Amino acid sequence: MITDGLILMVVGMVVVFLFLLLLNFLISGLSLLLKDHALLEEKQLLEAEAAKRKKKNSKKTGSLPVAAGGEDLGRMTAVISAAVHAHRNR
Repeated sequence: MITDGLILMVVGMVVVFLFLLLLNFLISGLSLLLKDHALLEEKQLLEAEAAKRKKKNSKKTGSLPVAAGGEDLGRMTAVISAAVHAHRNR
């Protein structure tokens, strides 16, 4: 009875090991097979993002003054500080 359980355990472990080994070979093979396609797709995505940035920068005509941005940053810091202070005083 115990030997049957041990045999079943060994057979199950061998089957799982062989399945994982097969899965590893398949994934490695597909990665080698599709490497060129992945590189081409990544290159296209980078080119599209660069074109999008260039288009966004060319449309930017007027930006906010530096002082206004600093005021917004100061206001945001004050709001966050007040929220932290209120949370700690609960």
